[in-house]
Amino acid sequence: MRLPDASRLSVLTSLGVRLDTGPDAFGELCDSTPALRAGDFALLRRRFAADGYLRLRELLERERVEEAAVEVAHSLAMRRLLDPAFPSVERIAARGARVSKFGFEAEDRRFPGIRTLALSGRMPAFYDGFLEAQTRAFDYLWLRLMAPGQATAPHCDNVYMGRGTSELFTSWIPLTPVTLADGPLMMLEHSHCIESIRDGYARMDIDRNGNWRKLKFRHGRIFRGGDYSRNPRRVQQEFRRRWLTAEFEPGDVLIFSPFTMHGALDNHSRRFRISVDARYQRAGDPIDERWIGPHPIAHSQAA
Repeated sequence: MRLPDASRLSVLTSLGVRLDTGPDAFGELCDSTPALRAGDFALLRRRFAADGYLRLRELLERERVEEAAVEVAHSLAMRRLLDPAFPSVERIAARGARVSKFGFEAEDRRFPGIRTLALSGRMPAFYDGFLEAQTRAFDYLWLRLMAPGQATAPHCDNVYMGRGTSELFTSWIPLTPVTLADGPLMMLEHSHCIESIRDGYARMDIDRNGNWRKLKFRHGRIFRGGDYSRNPRRVQQEFRRRWLTAEFEPGDVLIFSPFTMHGALDNHSRRFRISVDARYQRAGDPIDERWIGPHPIAHSQAA
């Protein structure tokens, strides 16, 4: 396995937990770009069914992605979240800067470049071919602004958006280069096939039964919310599956199932890691009402 940035980090961590990077515990995401370039959607569907994700390089036009990143970086600078000693395009965080506890916020129609990137052109065209049907995206887009020191805890998306079809697809779209030091996403290998995840934890609806507020205790940590755990090393040990990751460039996309458990490495750089989460499904399938319309209710009013 080749993870080129590993030599520049003394250890790999997630949520402050040192990860086991031995060959039985850690690896690289498979690259399905050759099938994409060949237009072999049948092979891509088989890969997705087997792995629960697709790593696709250069799916989007790098220039368009970088233009969207400039919009976001300028916004961070205007909010005084970037160090003014550096150009905003370098995304160097101001001391102690972060946008939220979990590093994300609604795109909320503030960035036309992002909406164009996610909702028109190559992204929906890919899904029309991949799903062999007319597709639609959630109107709500998630903007990930991960400051130095931040990471995403292990979780499955179905917990947050499971009221529509289970044939839902997340696209994680990095707007900037993401090395291992920047804290890329990591997938728990073949976790979409684990029955206790798919038919147990992942069926929780975060907006029902007080699930947002309930205290949970797992793997030695107490927490609230929809995460499975706040200890990625213990997750790997529990399921005996590898964490898989890779480095990314603008234009690359990582697509995964709502039942694939995923998280992220800690951001050990001085930069904000900027990315967008967009969700797609067949247009004729049931859709989660929380994430559609001109003003999606999201979690704030959902019951």
